[in-house]
Amino acid sequence: MSERWDLIDHCAETGLRKWMNYEADGDQIQIAYDQDRAAQNVILDRNKASQADGFDKRSDMWHAAHIPVGVMYEWLTKHGVNAWDPTHIDGVKRLLNDPEYRYLRVNHFIM
Repeated sequence: MSERWDLIDHCAETGLRKWMNYEADGDQIQIAYDQDRAAQNVILDRNKASQADGFDKRSDMWHAAHIPVGVMYEWLTKHGVNAWDPTHIDGVKRLLNDPEYRYLRVNHFIM
């Protein structure tokens, strides 16, 4: 971010940061988000460790993925998939099954 952007919120657990920029010329406020790469890597490393553990196929429910917030924003802007919207479940499944996002999975099964 440039020097005119101010950090207005930060979640240490997820590494998500919220920035604000006030443009006096146009009397506009801009909001931007990013995610601390180190915090995102902690989540991804945890996912990789879980992939090695395996899972009980007889269970009624399986934990499929842990998706960092920064990746959710990427999905929204790049693919038009809103991971928070239940009507986008098919898009979420498609992306989780995509080899590009295999690092988000905590177990190996096709959704």
